Amino acid sequence: MHHGNLKEIIKNTNVVINSGALVKHFGLKKDFEDINVTGTKNVVDFCKKYGKRLLHISTISISGNSEKDESIVETYENRNNKKIFTENNLYINQSLQNIYALTKFKAEVSVLEAIHDGLDAQILRLGNITSRYSDGAFQRNAEDNAFAKRVKSYIEIGAFPNYVLDHEIELTPVDLASDAIIKILNHKSDCNMFHIMDTKLLAIKDLIETTSAMGISLTPVNDVLMSDIITGILADASRKGIVSGIIHDLNKDKKLVYTSKIRLNAKFTENYLKKCRFSLEKN
Repeated sequence: MHHGNLKEIIKNTNVVINSGALVKHFGLKKDFEDINVTGTKNVVDFCKKYGKRLLHISTISISGNSEKDESIVETYENRNNKKIFTENNLYINQSLQNIYALTKFKAEVSVLEAIHDGLDAQILRLGNITSRYSDGAFQRNAEDNAFAKRVKSYIEIGAFPNYVLDHEIELTPVDLASDAIIKILNHKSDCNMFHIMDTKLLAIKDLIETTSAMGISLTPVNDVLMSDIITGILADASRKGIVSGIIHDLNKDKKLVYTSKIRLNAKFTENYLKKCRFSLEKN
């Protein structure tokens, strides 16, 4: 950065929002370390040196909630046995195999250490960011969004594993997430950890009904049939790109795994935002 520019920034800034991150879910380890970990440390050092407040944008993925666990059969009963991950949690023996989640976890640690040393900073863990609530517009580089790619693969295959019908998914509209961030920005507080995510989950059953109403048919099938369908697609060189969105969800038996030991909680943030007069209705 040009020295003159830095002087201007120091003079005209009182809050830094660190949302710069490599957010692809796959890639070179060094790139993730350089951007997500070293990049955050540089921002932290800047804020400490010049007395700026920091809002650090993190991800709910550091909870390990997107790490698959094949030993779990997803039923309504065992949902109560999951580890709850709240705003008070950082490490609860969660799996951090994913390089993106791991580097974002390390970044949080460096921000928390700075908070411990007196830095005025808040960490905002964002959920599964999706299209705008106001008009449905989605990110331009949709092919870099793991969730969008997954949905696209299922639509092209026309089938999905039937056990997923008991699941729910979390969708955080990007404009509401940014509204919530601004609300937190506008209030001084000693609270330093927030979960910016939609606590009203979308049942897969409702998602299937919606796609069906749009003329997209998705058939629930058993694991064996799903595995056979995928094997057939992979055998056809011209069609194997169809499964690119779910290839990382397959285990060695070509079974799709979508179960996790972690259940997310955002009650504290919900109550905090209510007090800040955050609402879905535009003010």
